Amino acid sequence: MDYRAIGNTDLRPSVLGLGTSRLTSVSSGLPRRQALALIAAAADQGINFIDTADIYGQGDSEAIIGEAIKGARDRFILATKIGYRFSERSGLFIKAMPLLKRALRPFKHARRLAATVRNNALTANIIKQDFSPAYLATAIDNSLRRLRTDYVDIMYLHDVASGFEESEGLFEALSIIQRSGKVRYFGISADQDDALKIACSNQTLRVVQTDLHPLRPRSMFASIEAAGKGIVVNKVFSRGQEAVMDAFARRYGITVRHALLGYAIRQPYVSSVLTGTTSRDHLKENIACIYSAKRLPYDELDD
Repeated sequence: MDYRAIGNTDLRPSVLGLGTSRLTSVSSGLPRRQALALIAAAADQGINFIDTADIYGQGDSEAIIGEAIKGARDRFILATKIGYRFSERSGLFIKAMPLLKRALRPFKHARRLAATVRNNALTANIIKQDFSPAYLATAIDNSLRRLRTDYVDIMYLHDVASGFEESEGLFEALSIIQRSGKVRYFGISADQDDALKIACSNQTLRVVQTDLHPLRPRSMFASIEAAGKGIVVNKVFSRGQEAVMDAFARRYGITVRHALLGYAIRQPYVSSVLTGTTSRDHLKENIACIYSAKRLPYDELDD
């Protein structure tokens, strides 16, 4: 396993991180014992970077991670994301979630159905974003309780859009949280370049989590790197370059998914690439991709 620094921090995560959005999801979440075994398997393979969010599984993802790393906290770099909360009208939905998880899991199209619900949750006012000081203070305490730790290494503001920095009292609240010792470094998860540009010029934000693919201009990443910020990739996909990626993958005997994963790993400005899985076999395949990424001519995709 390779390890790289996250920007100008003292964190050195594994180049492959474990994303946990699916660990306890409605459609594909694992039984508790299997989820714990998956985290243990990742650790055995040298993965020391675990990424989660307080909204994943309505907090269940953090709780499973807390149980899995109990007694070994210092072996891991923990990151969580905060900023979504269930709205006042979502009470019945929350109560139904445990039953929905059990009911949907056996069905073939459960993941698609769950994704539809999730993608429309904001529009339907089931969840909403909240970066108010009061909510952030409560949310980090709840996350720490579930994770069974007194600090996280990175706390991201979850899925921020342009203008997030104007939230009243936001950065003062982050400063208070950091001085309390509950968070070592702050960052944002974002896809919009305007939001990423804010992170480049903000001293409080030290890490950005975003997507990466061969068609995305390098200039944005160059600016982030020049500002000393760490870059964590949370999604790898091609956005219109499927034919090129398919040809590259067939030429070198790998899957398109692994071609994209390898491309992200290969970029020197990337600190870590998050891969979410519920399968130990897929986990091993992802780890094998680290080594193939070193030998394949990914420069061809930049031509």
